[in-house]
Amino acid sequence: LALLLLSSALPCWQAPTDCEGTALVAQDVWTLARELDKVIQITHIPRHYGVELANAFFALERSGALEGAIQDCALGVAVLAVHALPHSEVRFGTAVAKEHFIFYDQLVRQYGHLWNASGFKWNLDSHQSASYPLLLGLKPQSCFGTGVKVFVYETEFAQKPIVCSQGMFASEVFVHRWFMHSECRTEDPSEADFFFVPVYAACVMTKEEKLADEMDRFYKKLVTENLTYFKDQGGQDHIFLWSSETYDFPSWQDYIQDAVFLSVEASPIECTDFDFFSEETAEKFGASCKHCPWCYTPWKDAIIPGYVEKWSIRKMRALEKPSKEIVLTAGVVGWKPEYQHATTVPIPTSSPSTRMPTLQSEMNFRLTGTDLIGV
Repeated sequence: LALLLLSSALPCWQAPTDCEGTALVAQDVWTLARELDKVIQITHIPRHYGVELANAFFALERSGALEGAIQDCALGVAVLAVHALPHSEVRFGTAVAKEHFIFYDQLVRQYGHLWNASGFKWNLDSHQSASYPLLLGLKPQSCFGTGVKVFVYETEFAQKPIVCSQGMFASEVFVHRWFMHSECRTEDPSEADFFFVPVYAACVMTKEEKLADEMDRFYKKLVTENLTYFKDQGGQDHIFLWSSETYDFPSWQDYIQDAVFLSVEASPIECTDFDFFSEETAEKFGASCKHCPWCYTPWKDAIIPGYVEKWSIRKMRALEKPSKEIVLTAGVVGWKPEYQHATTVPIPTSSPSTRMPTLQSEMNFRLTGTDLIGV
């Protein structure tokens, strides 16, 4: 609340764009904020730089120097705040991270029109910031007139939505948060058509190093002890989401085979041994793991896309060419140890592709770490 009052109390006629530093805030802080704000327009920034921005923001907040910092460099403070959000959630919890986002949003609304007033063009985004309103419940969602009602459980492994909303497996977070903040949600189980079971399995397995055996125990206890309404319909109205190529509940066939699955794979991977894999043992993967086309049941399950953040979509669209201008397309379909060095792939002098003109002579394309080039 103090942050919100502070940001709203500063007069709009001030032009806090000098970013010269104050007695309590060195100019180097704004230099770092500017440089990283420029980099984020091109690529993701390394994690340790995000930590530096977060530490600077928390220091301003603790020291009472925030008001002076806003008067000196309001948009620099906004950059610190938005990059601090994942670290804010880790250190202080999601509720505090939400307060910090609202503070950032008010700064941008109040001073965003000055984004290029000092000769520097502020970006004022992070690669995740477009998703924060949905994740934090600040952007209510419709149910598209369907009238479907979904009861959303609370589970131990569905915490930290900001931290867990990064990467291709983040659909497990976004579907959960969408249900939580949509008109589809009901808190009355008697009127629910479906029961959604949120688990950020990919997140906890990668960030907290949970092993398959731990996940198996977690799911067994969840189904048998914590899903209060599971037995009413034999689990047929309960929804589980699998955001990676595997079902993260090894014993799923014994406990939830009749439940509804939202999956990013129509032919997921089933393993008889889950936890021995590493880069050194990757070649043994095929001995214990196979694709399982029968695991996905079309009459009850649904395929959903993996997650791609809006930041990446914007970057791809900016570089996208019309199909008629695309001469070659290349795809990485895997990696093998023997391909750790650059591989030369010959491209024939002619191609059946209508998009590829006849080449005057054989061309060699040097690819790093690829098995195949598709034209």
